[in-house]
Amino acid sequence: MNRKQFLEVLFDADHVSTCGYDDKGATYPKPVFPDLIPDRGTKFSINPIIDWRNEENVLKAGLFSMLFEMDKTPEGKRIPREEQIRLFKSSGLPLSTMMWSGSKSVHVIVRLDRQIPKDLFKPLWEAIERVLTKHGCFIDPATKKIPQISRMPESIRKLPIYDDDGTIIDYEDSKQDLIEVRTRISLKQIASWLKENGEKVIKPKPIKPFVPIKSDKSNLDKWRIARKWTENKHGSYSSTWTTGGWVWLVNFGINLRKLECSLDQGVNMSRIEWGQWVETNLGKRDIIEPITKGWSWLDNKN
Repeated sequence: MNRKQFLEVLFDADHVSTCGYDDKGATYPKPVFPDLIPDRGTKFSINPIIDWRNEENVLKAGLFSMLFEMDKTPEGKRIPREEQIRLFKSSGLPLSTMMWSGSKSVHVIVRLDRQIPKDLFKPLWEAIERVLTKHGCFIDPATKKIPQISRMPESIRKLPIYDDDGTIIDYEDSKQDLIEVRTRISLKQIASWLKENGEKVIKPKPIKPFVPIKSDKSNLDKWRIARKWTENKHGSYSSTWTTGGWVWLVNFGINLRKLECSLDQGVNMSRIEWGQWVETNLGKRDIIEPITKGWSWLDNKN
């Protein structure tokens, strides 16, 4: 079992992928065969790419693989390597490869034997994740990306060594071990496994075209209704909030738009009620920004 076998399960002979020492380096195209077999980079794209790694170019090249990774419980308790391996295997997940990141987590890739349509990718990943959770595998949600990268087996990564004050004083080598290589998986195998575990793929409902709510009410009435709707879902807004205000005001802007409230008057009434600024993790921002973002969202969505 070696890297060549690992890559042959994930890629076809003519596929282009990428490999580098960090996320940025794992962006630029390289032929998988033979370039990635001796590559010393630590991260690679689990799906083939065209030109460079982004969602559009992965979809053009063909979406085949999904990554599932865990390292700790929902309470933040670290799960040892051997326990992670045991949990993945006991779940019965039809997997293609399994490897150790060299630090904290086991990475499992499911490589299907056919392309995954874009609209199926997310609900399929989520259905698999729900079953894995039932088996104690608490999957990192950040791995649900189309231009996903993972750790390249047999490469060496540098792990920092800290002193008692938390200062990095040196680095140590850690190998990204290849644990298992199996084969490509059919949708029939995945569907059977999901059914055995009481799950199925839940496809998203079609997006209904936005139709504004017709009303003879004044803009003030609409502003008040939009505020009430937002409060019912997100609680009462306060200008003293240090977090959460931006999201609240975006949702408030969406409701203003649904009620066909004048954006200018909606913003002016909001400034009278809550002031000009909203606190964000980037500092103070004008309240017009999140309200306008929400007000325009439905148009942009369609």
